[in-house]
Amino acid sequence: MLEGELSRGDRRAFPVWRVELVYWIQDGVCAKCGGSLERGFHRHHLNGDPTDNSVENLQLLCPECHLATLGDALARHRQQEEKALNYLNNLLDQCFNGRLTGATVERILDAIALALKISRSLNGIDKGLESPPPSIALLRKLQESKILTETYMEGFKDGVRWMAEKMKRSYEAPTEGEGGLGKSLAGD
Repeated sequence: MLEGELSRGDRRAFPVWRVELVYWIQDGVCAKCGGSLERGFHRHHLNGDPTDNSVENLQLLCPECHLATLGDALARHRQQEEKALNYLNNLLDQCFNGRLTGATVERILDAIALALKISRSLNGIDKGLESPPPSIALLRKLQESKILTETYMEGFKDGVRWMAEKMKRSYEAPTEGEGGLGKSLAGD
C-alpha cells in the first residue's frame, strides 16, 4: 500500500458538507424508518466500505435503526431495559399497595435511569450520535419563521378585508330612520 492510501478497514469521516447535503436529500428523516433525525443520527456507509465517502454511499440513520446494526450489544441493552421495566412494574404495584413511599420510588427511579444510561454507554448504543448540523437547524428555524410570518400576514390581510367590508356596509345607503354613519360597526 502506498503512503496516504487507506486500506478497506480504515475509516474516514464524511466531510460536513456531504452530511448536510444528505440530511437535506433525506428531508431530515431516517433513511430506514422515516423517523425524525432532530434528536440525533448516525452516519452509515451503505456499501460497508468505510473508505467510500461518496454522497451515494452515505445514509443517515436514527438511533433506533442504527441500534439494529449493533447486534449483540443491542440485545444486551434490550435485556437490561426489559429487566428495568419489570422492576418498575413491581415498584408501582408496591407503591399503589402502600408498601413504598413516593420518595423511595423516586430514588429507585433515579437508580434505574442511571443503570440504563450506563448500559447504553457500556454497549456503545449512543457512540457516534450526532446532532443535525447547525446550518440545517438555522435554516429550519428560518423556514418556520417564514411560515409563521406568512400565516400571520394572511390572517392580518383577512382581518383588513373583513374590516373594509364592514366599513363599506356602514357607509352604504342608510336604512329607514338612520343616517349613513349612524349604523353601528358592531351591529352585524
